Amino acid sequence: MPHSQHEEEVPARSGEPTPPVTLVTDRLEKPSLDDRHYRVIRLENELEALLVHDPETDMASAALDVNVGSFSDEPGMPGMAHAVEHLLFVGTKKFPTENEYTQYLSDHAGSFNAYTSKTSTNFFFDVAAKPGNDENPSDINPSPLREALDRFAQFFIEPMFLPSTLDRELEAVDSENNKNLQNDTRRLHQLEKSLSNPNHPYSHFSTGNFEVLKTLPEARGINVRDKFIEFHTKHYSANRMKLVVLGRESLDVLQKWVAELFSPVVNKKLPPNSWLDELPFRESDLGMQCFAKPVMDSRELNLYFPYIDEELMYGSQPSTYISHLIGHEGPGSVMSYIKAKGWANGLSAGADPVCPGTPGIFNVQVRLTEEGLKNYPEIVKIFFQYISLLRETPPQEWIFQEQKEMADVDFKFKQKTPASCFTSMISSVMQKPLPREWLLSGHSRLRTFEPLEIEKALATIRPDNFRMTIVSRVYPGDWDQEENWYGTEYRYEEIPSEMKADFENAASVTSDQRLSALHLPHKNKFIPSQLEVQKEETAEPALAPRIIRSDTAATIWWKKDDTFWVPRVNVKVGLKTPLINASAENFVKAKLFSNLVLDALTEYSYDAELAGLRYNVGLDARGLLLDISGYNEKLPVLLEQGVLISSRRDWPA
Repeated sequence: MPHSQHEEEVPARSGEPTPPVTLVTDRLEKPSLDDRHYRVIRLENELEALLVHDPETDMASAALDVNVGSFSDEPGMPGMAHAVEHLLFVGTKKFPTENEYTQYLSDHAGSFNAYTSKTSTNFFFDVAAKPGNDENPSDINPSPLREALDRFAQFFIEPMFLPSTLDRELEAVDSENNKNLQNDTRRLHQLEKSLSNPNHPYSHFSTGNFEVLKTLPEARGINVRDKFIEFHTKHYSANRMKLVVLGRESLDVLQKWVAELFSPVVNKKLPPNSWLDELPFRESDLGMQCFAKPVMDSRELNLYFPYIDEELMYGSQPSTYISHLIGHEGPGSVMSYIKAKGWANGLSAGADPVCPGTPGIFNVQVRLTEEGLKNYPEIVKIFFQYISLLRETPPQEWIFQEQKEMADVDFKFKQKTPASCFTSMISSVMQKPLPREWLLSGHSRLRTFEPLEIEKALATIRPDNFRMTIVSRVYPGDWDQEENWYGTEYRYEEIPSEMKADFENAASVTSDQRLSALHLPHKNKFIPSQLEVQKEETAEPALAPRIIRSDTAATIWWKKDDTFWVPRVNVKVGLKTPLINASAENFVKAKLFSNLVLDALTEYSYDAELAGLRYNVGLDARGLLLDISGYNEKLPVLLEQGVLISSRRDWPA
């Protein structure tokens, strides 16, 4: 368990009229390679901030996440939260010039961005971490970070919503929407939302466009600028804000800046946003199938299950266990069986949170072949047979333990995330009810095996609690409806009763009736256990690899990691031959060969991928290239198998 949180007042230093600050914790769980220093504080206005001192960073950064997003859009103005996000960039009372913020960042090698999600709006920027003279920052030689923070903070204190910028920013929102209109991922997601409960904000259109944000409201006599100001006034409150600031400055300096610049943000003491009254899917939305026509020539089968709310289950994360088994690609899995049938070339599964107070959605996506499209009901039956296996077999602690061990290893040796990616991501994580000591590790690691939670989650994945979407440009061909926002053609109907009965039967088969090819995965022999690195003092790290063998058979270059001392290795084996590029026919044959090797390795290497090993077989200008990387203990096992498969001569015709 994390250390108990002991909050204490951190008084301002003598002579410095800095607003008081509460220390939440400075004992964050962090990767072994992480040389950053952390401190979580809370201002008097209840704004919470994570301060990060990084002595080596080239870029300083800050991000602020506000607990309001598209789910709070007003009826009749979808995209309002997104529009407010855009309008905050273009002038504040303290810095009224509309491009003051963006110009300052540009002048100091910086950049900025923002995004609006269902329940959050996230603003972030980066800027040079050192002063213009490239020395370390100091009181008399400050970095550009403080001035950037000053401009940034004003978004949340006194934004102007300049009338002269209104049309331009709404046109930017419109352009963003137009750019997405041919994106199948967005089109299919909006279709799924549009076919859900209209009384839950999950069903809404979230991006917005010029028509719904300007033209139509003004035709109804609405002053849209007043509406945007009203939205900001109503929802933007210090107690809903989470701030992350990263720089070369000390934690004390960063704390002083944050207290000075962000204490003026008004605390309206708003409750956290939550949606408790309605569910995304009504009973009438289940037991349905939707045939959707994509823009691209793709084929998919998507299964959607109303799930549980996992927000407080960050220690056990039952969906991690369930999606690991459903999405497995090794022997005994659904994917292994349907791939052998020639029906699919990919399968993924996972739970998507919706919003606080609302259960999530468990989604299974299958990438279909042409034959798979014809047999999609059979794939669903096989899927439910596998679910019957999982229900019949109590949750296995050894499977959870494998996942936990790999999550621990990956977190321990996690490399630094670039500054603005880090601040944006962690400010969003801070909206979750995690112990503050776990802000860096909370969703990366598994803590406790909770079989009852797994069983409760698994109980939602059943034939009477789902709907499905079949995606194809050719089947069934008689789409009779069009989605309102993206124009996706679709047909929507109840799953035939005979098909429903088949699914129910598949979900209730006994072990002697179930396909014998379906079973739980075997224990993963690739999970590393020897991770200690014998660290040696080096006067100067080696800059380049050295040759340790050179003869007529092979040349071997080798370089030791004497900088980070991480138990990872990268191996590249190049097999040189002039034959591949001697003719177009040879090149095509070589390409087919490399694809066959990759395909033959899929089942064997899936466990290796779960254990952090990566591989590729491809062509380069000199011949065939075998590329393998990952934790070094078990890498030779995968490398040997890769070489053996590459050497085989008994490929099927």
